[in-house]
Amino acid sequence: MPDFPPTIISSGPQKGMGYAEVFLRYFIAHTPDIKHVIEPSSMSRVFGLMRQGELVCEPSLIKTPERETYVDFSGPVEFVLTHHVVLPVALLPKLAPYRNAKGEVDMSKLVRDPGLTTVRQEKRGYPPPVLTAFEAAAGQKNVIVTSDDGQAAFRQIATGWVSYVVAYADEANWYARQLETPLKLAYVPIAGLPEYTIGYVGCTKSPWGKQVIQRVNEVVAKAGKRPPWIDAEAGFLDPEAAKRFEVIYARHSPFRHHK
Repeated sequence: MPDFPPTIISSGPQKGMGYAEVFLRYFIAHTPDIKHVIEPSSMSRVFGLMRQGELVCEPSLIKTPERETYVDFSGPVEFVLTHHVVLPVALLPKLAPYRNAKGEVDMSKLVRDPGLTTVRQEKRGYPPPVLTAFEAAAGQKNVIVTSDDGQAAFRQIATGWVSYVVAYADEANWYARQLETPLKLAYVPIAGLPEYTIGYVGCTKSPWGKQVIQRVNEVVAKAGKRPPWIDAEAGFLDPEAAKRFEVIYARHSPFRHHK
């Protein structure tokens, strides 16, 4: 379990209340025959253990082709608003040259602006248009590679050290509240991304991993059209984003055909 609030919250007054933790408690309660051992770990260690063939799972992962070479993934578990460009409202005009008619940002053009600095967090899963843009910008001074410490990235926005970050809407709202900064943040959609992102449980690719994933899928299928951890996810959004979440969830929910 890496520390990745508000998905997984490993410290502070809301410790254990992340939406992946709400899911995990539900899964544990519905699989009393399985012995569950929860261990704090960085994402680097999670993936390192999986590559080594150690039998571990992580409850909240984005599926990527690279990860699929050593991870068995469940069906959809989490439903979250997708990555956005998050930046101070005062900097919004600087994005104008890189936005299309829908107001979406072209990441491949944005990262080439030397006057706008961002961070790429190690071991973080980025969707294809973002990852492609970051890879093409490798070595540029305005794209700083950092650890997977999300709070540090938002502290850097608050202090003006970086111009923008690519993050989830719930994540941005979480850190804005934690830092208690008066800074007003804007969330700008990214061209080429769907309105939502699906999160999956991932286990080490192995017969054991496939067995665990099968149980995950069975439990999720019986959790209904709105599993309890979905409410936990929506609760971490600001009011505007929460309204958008409900509209998008009603339109695209992967659980609506479940019993």
